[in-house]
This record gives sequence, structure tokens and C-alpha cells, in this order.
Amino acid sequence: METKDKYKNARAFIVLLAALITWLLNMKYERSLVHSLIILLIVIVVFYVIATIALKLIDKIRNMEEVKEVDMEEAPPEEEGTDAQNHV
Repeated sequence: METKDKYKNARAFIVLLAALITWLLNMKYERSLVHSLIILLIVIVVFYVIATIALKLIDKIRNMEEVKEVDMEEAPPEEEGTDAQNHV
């Protein structure tokens, strides 16, 4: 299962959670509607970029782990006796 499939809703969840927190804070501090919408737009864009970068990093880290596992399975075991025979 690819990371894109596994975390396909993660980006939307992160953005919506940030938007909800921003909306609640705007209501608490009684900001004007235009000012609140500008702040909300900025928060949505910033957190969308952050979530995209985070998901790409997670995907790269998972792929690196898979490559290491494959390399370990394909690598032949080293023979200890070959060094001793070459030095004699």
C-alpha cells in the first residue's frame, strides 16, 4: 500500500483542523469578517503547503526503508574464511 493511498485524507484533515482553530480564534477576538477571511485564507494555504511537504517526506522515508530491506535481502552473506585464505 502506497503512502498516497494510506494518507490520502491527511492533507485535508490538517488543513481543516487549522482552519477550525483559526475560525475559533477569530470569533474569540471578534475580528471583522474581511480580516478573518484574509487570515483564514493565509492559514489554509500555509498549512496545505506544510501538509504536502510532510506527506512527501513520509513517502520518501518509507521508500528508503523498503530499499534498505530489499538490499539486505539481496546482499550475499560475507564469508569469513576468504580473508584468512588471501593473507596466507
